[in-house]
Amino acid sequence: MKGTSKKLLCVLLAFVLTFSALGIASFSAAELQDAAVPTEETETAQPQEELAGVGAELTEVAPEAATEAPTTAPTEEPEPTVGRVTNIERDSFDSDRCLLNWDKVPGADGYYVYYLNADDHKNFSKFADVKTNSCNVKPLRQGTQYHFKVSAYINYKGRIIEGEPTLKKTATQPEEVTGLTKWRSSDVLEMEWDYNYRATGYRIYRTAGGVESLYKVIRGAHNTSFSDYNVTQGRYYKYRVKSFRELYDTSYSSDSDSIMFRAGLCGPDYSIVSRLGRVNLSWNANPYATHYEVYYSTSPNNSTFVKLFTTPRLYYNTTKLTPGNTYYFRVRPIYVDSDGVVTGTSNKKSARVTSTAYGDYVGDTYIEISIDQQHMWAYKNGRQIESTEVVTGNKGDNDTPKGYYEIESKSTDIYLNGPGYSSFVNYWMAFIGTSYGIHDASWRSSFGNPIYMGNGSHGCVNTPYDAVENIYYSIPTGTPVIIY
Repeated sequence: MKGTSKKLLCVLLAFVLTFSALGIASFSAAELQDAAVPTEETETAQPQEELAGVGAELTEVAPEAATEAPTTAPTEEPEPTVGRVTNIERDSFDSDRCLLNWDKVPGADGYYVYYLNADDHKNFSKFADVKTNSCNVKPLRQGTQYHFKVSAYINYKGRIIEGEPTLKKTATQPEEVTGLTKWRSSDVLEMEWDYNYRATGYRIYRTAGGVESLYKVIRGAHNTSFSDYNVTQGRYYKYRVKSFRELYDTSYSSDSDSIMFRAGLCGPDYSIVSRLGRVNLSWNANPYATHYEVYYSTSPNNSTFVKLFTTPRLYYNTTKLTPGNTYYFRVRPIYVDSDGVVTGTSNKKSARVTSTAYGDYVGDTYIEISIDQQHMWAYKNGRQIESTEVVTGNKGDNDTPKGYYEIESKSTDIYLNGPGYSSFVNYWMAFIGTSYGIHDASWRSSFGNPIYMGNGSHGCVNTPYDAVENIYYSIPTGTPVIIY
């Protein structure tokens, strides 16, 4: 019986110690001993040393039981998502850039911007990594369709997570029309401009009477001219020309270039001739012009012309040019007032420079007289010594004869006599006998055009006193006199 009680006591101690380790109950060694003694039997207590030994065995078992308790595995954190870019808008209207803006994506660390030249390429290229919701994409080609993609991204534990991109289709504006040029300004106004290879066409705006309207739409990039037949002579017309391109139900337009016409301000028909190493040009008056511009070039190419002179007169004479060379000229009428300058159109003519006059060679010393221009020049040893206005014979009844002559004689302080007149002159240089010569005319207060038309001389060349004095003492007898 004692052996059985001892075994029962050990089992109870092990059970109690195990539950004590699990935090369910705690008992003292005396309580365990009392509980182990059956009520039907009285047994003497076992020695203290024996209980201590049993307790030691149980304390070694308790930690092993604790390590067998079940544990929970850690939960894996899900990868964050990135929102999509919305409302991409283009906020600039330039020919070489696109300024893009879009709504901010919450939590985004930045944005990637990609672009594609949809006219010429098929693949997107990355343009920029921006930290704000805006990007100025440049430089770009004018009038070209571009596709843009913008995506948001976040930096998650050192790794970039990019969201789904959003596509924006647009185009750059065409470049401003260049080379806008007048070609006719008569009863028809005609203009041309440079070809824009990206254009769908061109829009022409006309201002007449202070009112501007869209006047004409021309389709086709190669159609670079326009003629307006609905005009009134002498009236002002202003035109603006814009190139445009149509894409995605949108019309992309350029800035405009403008040009001003005055109907009828056209290039005059003029005469051109070369003699004595120069070129002489003369023309009829344009009723809508105040001045005339003279251009020249050594090449027929229109782009090489340079302006020589602006004059209110109806003629122009060049300086000495290279004999044997051909020169090209344009005479353009202009209208000048307080509001500015309106230019007309011009005609091109050419002349080959010659040193002869009326088929004869002329040296470096001579006198040259233009009846149309009412002007005289004197040259000595190739140098111009005098240039002056004159009055020649009264047009229609006492015309000064044209041709090649020479100074036959020279005199001072003489009277010129003829039917109904006797005039004293200080200097006289005869070139046709005693009938025609060059002399001063103290009775005149002015010289030049158009005096000879109604108040001209009897056929001589009336010259201001200082000019004729200079020529008289500088030019010897026998000097050629060329009158044309």
